[in-house]
Amino acid sequence: MKIVLGAVLSVALIITGIYLWKTSRKNHRMAPSVSRILWAGFSMVFFYSVALLVEVELVALVAYNAYYISVAWLLFFLLYFSLEYTGNFLEDFVRKDFMMVLLGIDSLVLVWNIFSRKLFDIGWEQVLGAESLYKPILKDLFYVHYTFMVLIAVIFLIGLICRFFTAPAFYRMKYLIIAVIFIGMMVLNIRGFEDPIDFSIIGYVAEIICIYYCAFVYTPQRLLPKTLTQVTGNMSVGVLALDLEDRIIYNNRVVEAYLDIEKPLLDDNDTDLESWCRQQARKKTGDMETEVTFWRGKEPLFFKIQMQRIMDSKKQLQGCYFIIQNRTQEIKELRKKQHLATHDRLTDLYIKEHFYETAEKYIKSHPEEELYIICTDIKDFKMINDFFGSRIGDAVLQNYADKIREVEDKLITYGRLGNDNFAVLMKKEDFKESYFDLTSKEAFAGSTFSEVAFQVIAYAGVYQIVERDLLVSVMCGRARLALNTIKGDRKRKVAYYDNVLRDNIMYEQELSKELEEAIAKEHLQMYLQPQATADEKVIGAEALIRWNHPERGTLGPDVFIPIFERNGLITEVDKYMWEAACKQLRKWMDEGKREVYISVNISPKDFYFVDVYQSFVSLLEKYRIEPKHLKLEITESAVMMDFESHRELINKLRSLGFVVEMDDFGSAYSSLNMLKDIDVDVMKLDMGFLQQSQNSERGKTILRMVIGLSKQLGIPVISEGVETKEQLQFLQELGCEMFQGYYLGRPMDVQSFESKYL
Repeated sequence: MKIVLGAVLSVALIITGIYLWKTSRKNHRMAPSVSRILWAGFSMVFFYSVALLVEVELVALVAYNAYYISVAWLLFFLLYFSLEYTGNFLEDFVRKDFMMVLLGIDSLVLVWNIFSRKLFDIGWEQVLGAESLYKPILKDLFYVHYTFMVLIAVIFLIGLICRFFTAPAFYRMKYLIIAVIFIGMMVLNIRGFEDPIDFSIIGYVAEIICIYYCAFVYTPQRLLPKTLTQVTGNMSVGVLALDLEDRIIYNNRVVEAYLDIEKPLLDDNDTDLESWCRQQARKKTGDMETEVTFWRGKEPLFFKIQMQRIMDSKKQLQGCYFIIQNRTQEIKELRKKQHLATHDRLTDLYIKEHFYETAEKYIKSHPEEELYIICTDIKDFKMINDFFGSRIGDAVLQNYADKIREVEDKLITYGRLGNDNFAVLMKKEDFKESYFDLTSKEAFAGSTFSEVAFQVIAYAGVYQIVERDLLVSVMCGRARLALNTIKGDRKRKVAYYDNVLRDNIMYEQELSKELEEAIAKEHLQMYLQPQATADEKVIGAEALIRWNHPERGTLGPDVFIPIFERNGLITEVDKYMWEAACKQLRKWMDEGKREVYISVNISPKDFYFVDVYQSFVSLLEKYRIEPKHLKLEITESAVMMDFESHRELINKLRSLGFVVEMDDFGSAYSSLNMLKDIDVDVMKLDMGFLQQSQNSERGKTILRMVIGLSKQLGIPVISEGVETKEQLQFLQELGCEMFQGYYLGRPMDVQSFESKYL
């Protein structure tokens, strides 16, 4: 029988030792408290085993005393555990330090019992048939110790019971289990108080195991879904879990909000989110990550969905779960950024770079198609901005972009290259000139300035794609070359790049290359056209230019000046003429010729590529001439390109003594308005006025009013284009003071001018 009893106690000892070892390895706030209970329990089982199984009286007596001390400390550690485990529920009523003092005294008394045997003695008794054991013989004083133990046990139970009623519902079970097992242990102890074997030791082991489980292992079953709901409920992603039978075992609120969305028709599979997830789970293809578009009504919803398999320890499939992330806002923001990166903010057409890219891809992928590149711009757009403001200018661009979109079904791609420059790629068979003509449309609303209505006019240049290896930018350049040939033409609005145009371009390039040599070798020759007073006395001349080309003969300014104005070389020509005029004035002064002036022209591009002011100051110093002998002609349209800075320049030149003439007065859009904002010395009437005045009472009235106004302002007027005596007389009657034209003298070389007028 002792063998069986020893085996049972050994098992209890081993179990307690195992749990003691496991507890020592845990990093948990309750680990120290549980460890103390296990140490006390281990000691209790050990000493009780020794007391029952040894046959030496003294050893048995010492073991029983050690056993009772271990029980006392076990109960105290249980109480200590309950105070910590239940949230120090009874800490204000139970002083642990006081209890330890009492327990220490109790332990000393039990040690004293080894010598005095006042609490209990032991006797050799036959039990369990033929087997004999040492059994405690309790005395009256022992019950003081026992009462103290019961008191500790009751306080321990009160703490657990009170916590049971105050704890959340799904936490109550663990407190109930600990209390029930402890009560069972106490019943066994009391019932077997006089028995030779204390079977409550088994209850103590069960209590120790229960405490370990509740402290470190136990999780309320209802806590998991509540925790999942609370954790995932605040997440921005959806969570959906399925078992092996495709049943939903968990989903958070985010998923609930998406259950009514539908996936667009794809491979004859139109389904909702829930069904789609089930379909993916059935495939059992492993983990995946994909992008899926669903719909709520007509609104697209973009999702990133991850599927993860749930495996057990044996790598067997248990189910799966889905992480569903709504990327709708992110995708919309991304698409918006992509749109802004490829589209013009004002017109919403493609920007230049993206137009080039899309056009190039299409051209290379459709080598068999006949294609057109069409480039357009708006006539005098800068002046529209200057006169009417950027708001009106922007509206003009938006209106033209809308016109392009009206025929977008005929276009392959289209974009805004910059400012008022637009480009489209389309099939030759779909092309119509009317698609790009604004002239036939309504005049721009609110586009009046100085009571003059302004009509928007667009020009287009067309390049048929033949050389497909060219850059799209070069193709657009050729289309613009065609466009530039008709700028200012009120009859033609569309021009085509062809062999003739190409030859003209080659011709222009050749002339441009030869300009430097022409200047160096003085092939450029200054001609002078006389300017006279009402009595036909020549008082000066306008400097004009001819090119004595060694191979092409004499070229008039109408041949090469427009070319150089387009490519910017006009500044070199102008600087050459300015110096030629100053040099000639100096020569006349040195020869004692009568004083006359020479008028030289300042081209619009001179303002941007030349320091005009410093150039004329340097010429005055170099040739030692007076500013009054060198008149400066500036076109009205040139001034309006940058009104404020040009006005400042004119004032600086006038302050030096230069006579500044406003050339082609009346050709721009705000001639009269300019007179109040800019100071000039002479107005040179546009010859178009004179042409329009022939046999026209309205023209005569306009001329009369302009000349009369100039007199009131104190500004002399010179009229160009006088070709007949009748015209001269008519202008004299109107009060015009100076004249220029074929009637008074054609442009002639300097020698002829000198011999005839000087």
